[in-house]
Amino acid sequence: MSTFRNFARTVVSHPAAVHSPRSIAELAQSLEQAADQHQPVRTVGAGHSFTPLADTDGILLNLDGFRGIEEVDARTHEVTFRAGTRLWQIPALLRPFNLALENMGDIDKQSVAGAISTGTHGTGLEFSGFSATVTGVQLMLADGTHLRASAQENSELFEAARLGLGVLGVLTHVRLRCVPYYMMRAAESIGQIAESFVDRARQEDHLEFFWFPGTSKAQVKINTRLDGQVPADQPPAAARWLNDELLSNGALQLLSSLSAAVPRTTAKLNEVACAALPERSSIAPWNEAFTSARRVRFTEMEYALPLAGFDEAFAKVRAYFRRSGIGVSFPVEVRTAAGDSTWLGTASGRQTAYIAVHRYIRDKAPGYFPAMEEIFRSLGGRPHWGKEHSLQAADLAQLYPKFSDFTRVRQTADPEGRFLNPYLRGLLGI
Repeated sequence: MSTFRNFARTVVSHPAAVHSPRSIAELAQSLEQAADQHQPVRTVGAGHSFTPLADTDGILLNLDGFRGIEEVDARTHEVTFRAGTRLWQIPALLRPFNLALENMGDIDKQSVAGAISTGTHGTGLEFSGFSATVTGVQLMLADGTHLRASAQENSELFEAARLGLGVLGVLTHVRLRCVPYYMMRAAESIGQIAESFVDRARQEDHLEFFWFPGTSKAQVKINTRLDGQVPADQPPAAARWLNDELLSNGALQLLSSLSAAVPRTTAKLNEVACAALPERSSIAPWNEAFTSARRVRFTEMEYALPLAGFDEAFAKVRAYFRRSGIGVSFPVEVRTAAGDSTWLGTASGRQTAYIAVHRYIRDKAPGYFPAMEEIFRSLGGRPHWGKEHSLQAADLAQLYPKFSDFTRVRQTADPEGRFLNPYLRGLLGI
């Protein structure tokens, strides 16, 4: 029996077998075996979800051996990736075609299938999450049927599968809308931004900030898109290592450990962390500007709020810290996204502000996430599918007008529930 652990080590399961198919034929054999043995099936990428999406005592599929590009449309800039392709591999794969992803989050460890299936996103009011850039998929159903789905072919299956939680079948290919290659000016500073965030977000290409609880300061990150011919202008490698590894990861690990051991020191430690971060600016390829190394283990809750509700929500978050005196070492992250039409997309139908709260894995703050969730839910928030939350099917049906359509399509695609686990049954009301 194998053991699966997610990134945060908060989900541990013991699948009966782990299969790593490297072809469509091998995948079909795995699903045939699951059917013969009446075993459930889940698919895992990087294991970066904080919820038990990949949990199974049956067959766990890993598609790391099924990677790369299969097709590029030079006219539309649509690119078909094999589903196991990791996000960090995509820039090098696209470079020969002078293409790039429209947007990206700050973590690039996920598989492309995992990223679209859980609603991974970056920031920017003119840009959507990964799922909304999907123009076609191929997936294998439990009975081995291999289907194509797009807005023109198997359209309902397509709408469900571009953010499908892995409950419809096994994604084998994902076609993404890409854009011409571009460079980015990346600027980081320390300042006060919460009160002007929405106005600033409308003015910048990609804006986000990290607020240090107990302080009046935030790390502000602005990425501005530039022509792909603009030359890079970056600090020396040693300086980048100093900031990205020693400060952003090594120092954060130390401060988080101290905070967990002596919670009353957290506010002071956050002040130290804020003061230690340098202001910097560089010009770099798009993917290098978007992503950052994340080596300190944490768990996370993130809610998507109507953009108009951000100011009220963030004021309540800060009021909670003042009132409770709770010690949390990880900063609160704030981002945005354009509205889209995905059935289960957290930004579906509305411009969105995301507030993400984190806990170092050894933090002693059990009431933190429930208190944040109460705030976010009171303002119409939708939880990120791959991050901690307590909502069940009845709650989610109120948040997503297409929720019943999704469950209907799932039932048609997988009537025996081969791709479910107990967590997903509660999530979907099955």
